[in-house]
Order: sequence, then C-alpha cells, then structure tokens
Amino acid sequence: MALFGGRADRSAEADALEAEIERLDQLPLPTLAAEVMGKAFGPGAEWEDPEEEVTVGGPNDGAGATVEAVAATMAPDGSTRAVDDRTRLRLQRLVAEAAQALEHASLIRAQVHTAMGALDYTPTRLGRTVLAAGAVAEVVDGVDPA
Repeated sequence: MALFGGRADRSAEADALEAEIERLDQLPLPTLAAEVMGKAFGPGAEWEDPEEEVTVGGPNDGAGATVEAVAATMAPDGSTRAVDDRTRLRLQRLVAEAAQALEHASLIRAQVHTAMGALDYTPTRLGRTVLAAGAVAEVVDGVDPA
C-alpha cells in the first residue's frame, strides 16, 4: 500500500463522495440547507461559534466558514481530494446554494476577511436558536416553527 493510500483507496473515496453529491443534489433546498447548517455550525462543528468569537471582516484571524471548507466537511471522509475539479465544484455549488438560502432566512451572515479571497459565514443569533431547535429546514422553507 502506498504511503498516502493506493489507487483503489482513492477510487473508493471518489465513489463515496460522488454518491454523497448525488444524494445532496436530490434534496429539497430547505433540507440541503439544514444539512449544511448542521455540518458547518452544529454542535461540535468547526465553526459552531457559541461564544460569537468570529470577527466581522478585517484580518483573516477569527474568520468564519468558507464554501470550500464547508464542502469538505460534507464529504464522507472530510476531504474532496479524491475527486476532480469539476466534481468538487459541483459540491461547492450545492453548498453555496444552501448558504444563500440560509443567509436569506437570516440564519447565517456573510462577511469578507481581507486575504481570504472568498466570503466567509457565521451563524446569527437566530441561526443558533433555530439550529438548536432543529427547525432550520422549516425556517428556510418559510414555515414558522413555533
């Protein structure tokens, strides 16, 4: 076996990631948005931010989640390295679409940190509340969860 995995390992990873992309692509947008919200900002997620420590713009220190980084968390093994650029971009577009829906529902906010070259996102107070209540899909769909 090669140091970083063999061709069969990469093929299995690519197949698993492609299957996950197909699954995500078939989800209604509110459901997709809920999955993205949970993976990116849910309990134990890298960008959970319960203490609201993500900064508002400026230097990259304290930046939130990017679409590219969230897309990697959506991959079964936490990485999109096993697939080609076109497949990786397909996943990133799904995540970007979900982020747009989450932003329009006021569950996340977009910002720019100076050297990132991309928008980053962090949950809003409402977003953290709705996520904790398990009602992201309903809010994105325009349904009052109360």
